[in-house]
Amino acid sequence: MPRAADDTGPRPGDPRVTTGYARPDTIGAAIELLAQDGAAPMGGGTDLAGQIDRGLREPSLLVDLQALPLDSIDEDEGEVHVGATVTLAQLARSPEIAPYAAVVTAAEEAASPLLRNAGTVGGNLCQHTRCWYYRGVEWHCWLGGGDTCYAQIGDHRKHNLEPGDCISAHPSDLAPALAACDATVVVIGPQGERELPLLDLYRRPTSDNRSLLTLGHGELVSAVRLPPPPDASVYLRAGERQAFSFPLVSVAAARRGDQVRLVATGIANIPRELDPKDPLADLPGNPQTHWKRQLLATLVERAAASL
Repeated sequence: MPRAADDTGPRPGDPRVTTGYARPDTIGAAIELLAQDGAAPMGGGTDLAGQIDRGLREPSLLVDLQALPLDSIDEDEGEVHVGATVTLAQLARSPEIAPYAAVVTAAEEAASPLLRNAGTVGGNLCQHTRCWYYRGVEWHCWLGGGDTCYAQIGDHRKHNLEPGDCISAHPSDLAPALAACDATVVVIGPQGERELPLLDLYRRPTSDNRSLLTLGHGELVSAVRLPPPPDASVYLRAGERQAFSFPLVSVAAARRGDQVRLVATGIANIPRELDPKDPLADLPGNPQTHWKRQLLATLVERAAASL
C-alpha cells in the first residue's frame, strides 16, 4: 500500500461549515442561485452529505431542490417524463415505469430501503465514484486534483477494466438501465435547456478537466425522458450484499425488434455501452480485476438469454 499523501485539508469528523442555504420554488430561481460560485444542488442529499462530511466538497451555498416542480412521473403519447427529484422508491413503484423492467429492477436494488426513499433520480445519475482513494481525504488522488491515481499502484480489486489516468468505477444503478432503454436527460442552466442521450451526460476525465459529467457551470439535470418501452429489458447486478451495496458490476440489456443494447457499470469510470457481439472489447483489466471480466461475461450472457 503506498504512503498516504500529506493531508493538509480537513479530516473525517472535522466540523464542516456551509455558509448558505436556499430553497427556491422556481427553476429559474434555482438556476440563478446555482450560477453562484460555490453553490451545490441538493436533492435527497444522500451522496452530497457524505462528500461534505469527508471534505471532498465544501459548498458555500446549498440549493435545496425539493420545492421545485421536478418530483412527478408523467406519461404522454407513450413517452415517460421523470422529474429529477423523483425518489428511487417512487420510480420503482410507478405504474408508468412498470413496462421498463430494467429501470424498475435498478431502482429496486439500488442502495437500501431507507436511501431509496431519500435518494433521487438526478442524484443517482450524478453521484461521485465510490473509489476509496478518492473518498479518503488522506489521498489527494488524480481525480480529486492531485498527480497520482493511487488505485493503479495500490489495492484496486474493485476498480475498472479500462486503462487511463483514473481507474475508478462508476457506481450508478440507474444509468445503465435508463441508457439501455434509450433514455435522454434534460439539462437546464444559465444558457437555457438542452436534451441529450443519457450516456452523453458523462465524460472521461482529462488533465484539464477532471469532471466525470458534461454539466456546465450552473447547469442542473431537471428530468429524464424515456421513449416508448422496449420489447424486453433486464437489469442484472452483482454486489457485496443484497442491500446497501453499490454494484461491483452490473449489466442492463434492452431489445427492440432484433436490436439489442447493452450498457454496464462498475467496469469503467463512466457507464459503458458494450458491443453485443464482443462485450469484452477494449476492457483488458489487470490481475486484480480479471474477476470482473469473468463476471461481466456471465452477466451479459444471462441478460441476453432473458430478452
